[in-house]
Amino acid sequence: MTASTAIKRVGYEARRVTQTRRTFANWPVLLRQMAGERFGRGPDTLAFVTRSGVRMTCPNVPGARLPMYEQFADDCYGRDWVLGPDQPLQVLDVGSHVGAFAMNLASARPNVHVECYEPSPESAKYLRRNIGQNGLGARIRVHEYAMAATVGAALLDDNSGGSVHNGLVRDDHRLVAGDDAQGHRATLTVKTTTFDQALADAPAPFDVVKMDCEGGEYDLVYASSPQSWDSVQRVVMEYHPVDGESWDELRSWFEKIGLRVVRHKSDRPGLGTAWLTRGAA
Repeated sequence: MTASTAIKRVGYEARRVTQTRRTFANWPVLLRQMAGERFGRGPDTLAFVTRSGVRMTCPNVPGARLPMYEQFADDCYGRDWVLGPDQPLQVLDVGSHVGAFAMNLASARPNVHVECYEPSPESAKYLRRNIGQNGLGARIRVHEYAMAATVGAALLDDNSGGSVHNGLVRDDHRLVAGDDAQGHRATLTVKTTTFDQALADAPAPFDVVKMDCEGGEYDLVYASSPQSWDSVQRVVMEYHPVDGESWDELRSWFEKIGLRVVRHKSDRPGLGTAWLTRGAA
C-alpha cells in the first residue's frame, strides 16, 4: 500500500466513524463490532438502528455494510428527489440487496410501495427480515429474481456473505468484474424475469425506478418495451462497465422515451450514477 493510499484509507475510516455516530443510535455497539470483524472476533451479523428508528440487519462484512452508509449517511441517491411530491408512489427496486434503499423510502412516507427484485438467496433472506422487523410487509414485496432480457434462468456469481457485489454471469464470465470475499463465492442458478413482466406483476404502474444490478441494466432496459416506461417519472441508476455496452447509448435510449438526465456522477469510464426525469429537475 502506497503512502497516498494509506492516507486515503485513514480518511475514509475516520469519515465512517463520524457518520456512524451521527447516523445510528446504537453507534457504540456498531463501532465495537465492526472493529472486531477486522480481527476475526466480531459477530456474524450487525443491527443498524438509525436515528429515525429504521432497523437494518446485515452480515458483518464490508460489502454488506456499505449500503447502510450509502443510503442513511451519504444519501447517495438523494431520497427527497427520488420521493418527489407527497403523493402515492409505486417504486421498482432492481438489485435490492438487504433493503436499505427500499426501507429508507418506505419509512419516509406511508404512501410509498416498493417492488424489490433481488436474486441472491442470502441477500433476499436479510431483505425479508428487514421488511418484517420494520413492519413494512404491507408496502414492500420481495421477488427473488434477477431482472434480465428474458424470463427464465441465469447464473449468478453470488457472495454468501451478503455483499452488494454479486453479479450475473455471461459466457463464463461476470458482466462486471468482482473479486471480493473469495472464500464465500459460489455460482448459483437463479430465476430471471423482465421489466415488462415486473410491470405486469405489479399492483400499479411504476412511478420511480431504481437500478443497481452490476451490469444487468443494459439487457433489462434494451429488452423492455418503451411503452412500459410511460408511467415512470424518475429513474436513479448505477451503470457499470460491460463489454460491448455504452452509457452514452443507454442514455440516448432513455432520451428517446422522454427520460432525460438531470444529474450525473462518474468515477471512471463506464461506471457512474445517473438521475433521469420526465419532468422538471
